[in-house]
Amino acid sequence: MLVLVDTSVWIEYFQRKDALIQKEMDGLLRSEEVATAGLVLAELRQGCRAPNQVRLMLDAMEPLFYLESDRTSWLKAGEIAAEASARGYKLEVGDCLLAAVALRERCSLFTLDRDFSHIPGLKLYRFRSN
Repeated sequence: MLVLVDTSVWIEYFQRKDALIQKEMDGLLRSEEVATAGLVLAELRQGCRAPNQVRLMLDAMEPLFYLESDRTSWLKAGEIAAEASARGYKLEVGDCLLAAVALRERCSLFTLDRDFSHIPGLKLYRFRSN
């Protein structure tokens, strides 16, 4: 089962501060179940402050499945944001785009951001190793 990994998880993984996330991500990466998307790449690149960080990030992202954001995904992101707003939740359009891509691909989303729990039908990844 393909897992789209959110920026929040990658940051924790690269900073190596949470052993549970390290173990979970190492397992997913070994099983070749990890996907990424343009938004995640852009957010990670934005956070890189040194050339060696850019290299590390690019090396980690290169072998992953890349999920493209098409016109339909963008429209779905707007729909998700509008529906959330009608229910009293403010979601960032970028988060809604990531959710739209995960919904389209029928994959789960591995995130540390609780806002994603307000998106109906979105499968959130649950830790396997405890």
